[in-house]
Amino acid sequence: MNKTEPQEASVRINKYLAQCGVASRREADRLVASGEVMINGRVEREAGSKVVPGRDEVVVSGRMLALPEERQVYILLNKPKNYITTNRDEKERQTVMDLVSVRERVFPVGRLDRKSTGLLLLTNDGDLAHKLMHPSSGVLKEYLAWLDKPFSHRDLAKLTGGMRLNDTGEKVSPCKAKILGDGEQVLVTLHEGKNHQVRRMFWSLGYDVRRLDRVSYAGLAVGRLKRGEWRYLTDKEVAELQRLCAP
Repeated sequence: MNKTEPQEASVRINKYLAQCGVASRREADRLVASGEVMINGRVEREAGSKVVPGRDEVVVSGRMLALPEERQVYILLNKPKNYITTNRDEKERQTVMDLVSVRERVFPVGRLDRKSTGLLLLTNDGDLAHKLMHPSSGVLKEYLAWLDKPFSHRDLAKLTGGMRLNDTGEKVSPCKAKILGDGEQVLVTLHEGKNHQVRRMFWSLGYDVRRLDRVSYAGLAVGRLKRGEWRYLTDKEVAELQRLCAP
């Protein structure tokens, strides 16, 4: 009796083009629709078509593609609103991976909810990502929150003193906070990363967060990057992250 040949893993054409560094997934869909992509000698116009890396021949604008050997990469993205922080969304909503055009298979370090914006790291260095996300690393994250009303100075000690969240009774660690401007903006610095933590902290004190932007992560900032733009970290920045996570 003959053994069944193992089925080779296939990927969507837009993902394959992004992994090869040709374009973001969104731009890849445009390339397919415009007839600039050929699979095994035939023009492919279906965005949902799949290929098997290493087996199928893919040509874009006359250039044959191939996945390179994977190297470790570190990316800083200024996340826009309404993008999901995941590699794939079952509802087929836009994800942060649609914004990044790299050959390597990177993944987000931690999460930002769909409505939140700001600094997000992506990498294929699983060891460093795990250390950055682990509470023991003490990596600081800084958020700027816009509230539905001025924040009372009387609530500042409650916010920073290691409060309990009203929805679950869960206790969070002490943090730092600074009231800005007219009081409707508060800068919060913490090292934890519980689900929707900043929004839940303000909600527990009677405030709604209208807008939330992560302005800093482990000492990194978005700088001049506009929403949706990204860049590679420098060697110096990567070394500093590794130093922060060292035992």
